[in-house]
Parts: sequence; C-alpha cells; structure tokens
Amino acid sequence: MGVLKAIGGLLVLLLVIAVAFYGYLGGFGKVTVERGAYGPAEIVYATHRGAYETIGKSWEQFQANWEAKGLDRCNSLAVYLDPPDTRKEDLRSVIACRIDGLAEEEQAKWRGAFPGVMLPQSDALISPFPYKNYASFMLAPMKVYPEMSKRMIAEGHDGAVAIEEYGVIGESKQIRIILPVGIDRAQYQPLMDAF
Repeated sequence: MGVLKAIGGLLVLLLVIAVAFYGYLGGFGKVTVERGAYGPAEIVYATHRGAYETIGKSWEQFQANWEAKGLDRCNSLAVYLDPPDTRKEDLRSVIACRIDGLAEEEQAKWRGAFPGVMLPQSDALISPFPYKNYASFMLAPMKVYPEMSKRMIAEGHDGAVAIEEYGVIGESKQIRIILPVGIDRAQYQPLMDAF
C-alpha cells in the first residue's frame, strides 16, 4: 500500500510540474490577435521541404553555414508557404535571417553569403507569444494559429503565407506570428521559386 501511495504522489507531483511548466511557457495566457502592418523586410534564407517537425535540422545546418562564414546575430524568422492541408512531405518553409536592421556593411556580408529577397509590405494579423525556451517554438503555433484562423474566417481573408518572427535567439522575449492579409500570394513567388 505504501508503494501505491508513493507512486500516486509521484504522479501528482509530475502532473503539477507539467501544469506549472505549461503555465510558465504561456500556455494559460490569452492569445491576442491585432491588426497591423508587416514589412517590407529584407531577408536572407535557406529552404526546407518536409514536415515542420523536421525543420530543426534545417535550422541547425543554416546556422552552421552562417557561423562558418563568420556571421552571427541572426534576427531569425520563418515563412511558411503552404496551407495547413498540404501533405507533410510537400510543405515548403523558408528559414531566414532578417537583415534590414543591420549596418550596411553587415547586410553586404549576409547578402554575399545567402540568397535574399524583400518580403513585401502588407496589412497583417499579428499575435505575440512569450518566448521562454525551445518548447515555445512548439507551443506558440498550437495556441496562436487556431485563434488567428478564427479571425481570418470572421474577416473573410485567405492567407497568403504565415510568418513567424523569433528574433535573436537568447535575446528575444517573444515570438510574433504574422498572417499577411489583403495581399496576393504571387507577391511571395520569389520564395516559392526557390524550391
């Protein structure tokens, strides 16, 4: 009987820790979706085709490449080009560093190392989510996209792409999820052509 109490106590403790961690990550926070503007934003990028669950390996390779070229401080973001019902193996994602906020000399180094494009200016639905650690990359989309989807439907928008801004990892305190609205998908054709 004492063993069962100990196991039960351990299970309750683990549950309390899991719930507390979920709360720490922002899991119980209210998702806010605001209308705003996004862009223009100059990015340099690498591509990833396949399930979102495997994008981490592409990020690691992209980071290894920029570090090997002596670059650092990537203001990171990703552009997701395909609708959610796309087969996992066909999903196209662009992993990128935003460079328009850098000094011109630094921008030139990034431009010389990777392909680049200017993301267009557009109206957008924007939702911030707290960044605590790498688990935030998984929790933010699970919490935010359902709310943004409701708003897109309510306002009669079709999504062009989805953009997730992560900032400089280790310094950033939030992830921003951005859904450009009122813009033709063709504006993102240069990224689609990269595949």
